[in-house]
Amino acid sequence: MSQETFQIFLGAMSVVALLVFIALYFIKAGYGMFRTASWGVSINNKLAWILMEAPVFFVMFWLWGRSGVGFSIPVYLFLLLFQLHYLQRAFIFPFLLKGKSRMPVAIMLMGIVFNVLNGMMQAGGLFYFAPGDLYVGAGPIY
Repeated sequence: MSQETFQIFLGAMSVVALLVFIALYFIKAGYGMFRTASWGVSINNKLAWILMEAPVFFVMFWLWGRSGVGFSIPVYLFLLLFQLHYLQRAFIFPFLLKGKSRMPVAIMLMGIVFNVLNGMMQAGGLFYFAPGDLYVGAGPIY
């Protein structure tokens, strides 16, 4: 992906975010106490949460590995913080949920799409398109 394509991608995601923000004033998201049968088939909330949040953890790790930035500081620190956040969010938090709630598959799939795109945005900004002098003093960890 070129930097120009990446900028277009970021702009498109911003427009979609604005549209979703406005739409949610008129449509009740079919999640939690607003879940209804009209949102379609639902699955166990814990499983759905893991399936929805885990992709960004793996996408970010994969894109970091392909980027060649290695262990340069502070890029590696940002990666570790991001991964720690999503480790908790995807693999620990779901097991802390109480009850037997369900999540519509449609909501879970929207979450998967968002999280994959979020990983691409974060990795693009950190590993691929950041100006070379943005992280002054960056160097490898020894």
